[in-house]
Amino acid sequence: MLAFHSFWSKPNRYRCGGQVRWEEFELLTMMLSALKWQEHNGPVRMVTDRDGAAFFEKKGLGGLWEGGIGTELEEIPERIDPVLFWAAGKLWALRRMEAPCVMLDTDLIVWRDVRPFLRGAIVAAHSEELTPEVYPDPRTFRMLPGYQSPAEWDLSLRPANTAFLYLPEKDLKNGYTEAAFAFMKGIDPQRMNPITAMCFAEQRILPMYAKARGADLEYLLDAPRLDEQDLATHLWGYKRQMRQLEQERQAFCTRCVRRIRNDYPQWEDTLADWGLLR
Repeated sequence: MLAFHSFWSKPNRYRCGGQVRWEEFELLTMMLSALKWQEHNGPVRMVTDRDGAAFFEKKGLGGLWEGGIGTELEEIPERIDPVLFWAAGKLWALRRMEAPCVMLDTDLIVWRDVRPFLRGAIVAAHSEELTPEVYPDPRTFRMLPGYQSPAEWDLSLRPANTAFLYLPEKDLKNGYTEAAFAFMKGIDPQRMNPITAMCFAEQRILPMYAKARGADLEYLLDAPRLDEQDLATHLWGYKRQMRQLEQERQAFCTRCVRRIRNDYPQWEDTLADWGLLR
C-alpha cells in the first residue's frame, strides 16, 4: 500500500526566521515512520516543495523514501495562507496522489502490517472530542461572499484526526480535498484562529463529507495514547512536552537512535553525521 509523507516548507520557514528547521526528535520520528511503513506495508513517498527537498537532501535523507521525493507543493495557490492553513500541504499532496493511498503524518509510526484493516471504508487515525477551543461553532467563522457550506453536513459529528488517513477511492479523495480547499479559499482571513480554521478544514469536514456521501468511516486507533502502542505511536501533544523538557527530549531521541541502529543499521552513517552516535 502506497503511503506518503508531506512537508510544506512555507509555514516552517515563517516560524523559523526564513530557514527550514526540524528538531532532532522530529527527524528521528519521521525516519522511523518511513522505515517501519516500508518494512511492513509498502513504499512511502515524500511530497514537499523545492526548499523542503533541498533540506532533506542536505540532511542525508534523499534515499529515505522508496517512493522518492516530489515537489508538487510548489503548486499550492498563493491565496492559501501558510500561517492560517499551516497543514494545507498534506491535503494538497493528497489531491495529487492516486487512490487508494495512505496519508501518513511524519509524527506517526505504524509498527506492523495494517493492510488487513484497509478495505472499503475510509480509515482515519482516531476520533476527537468536539471541544469548543479547537472546534467552535462553525457559525463563528467569517466567510467571504459566495461560500456556502453544504446543507447536508452533520455538525454534530466528532472530528476525525488525520495523522493517518486511508482513502480507498478516487472520488472520495477528490471530493474531500475539494471541500477542504473550498473552505480555505472561502474564509475571511482577518482575525481567524489558525488552529480552529485548519482543524475544521482538515478534520471536521472529513466525517461530515463521508456521511453525506454515504461512505463508511472507521478508525485505526481506539484512542490516542502518548506511549508506544502495539499498532501505532502518534506523538501528537507529546511534541510540546519534549520541546519544554530537555531530559524527556534526550531520552526519546536516545530510544529512537537505538531502534534505528538495531533495525536499520544502513542509516548509522546519517545518524553519525548528525552527531547522534555517542
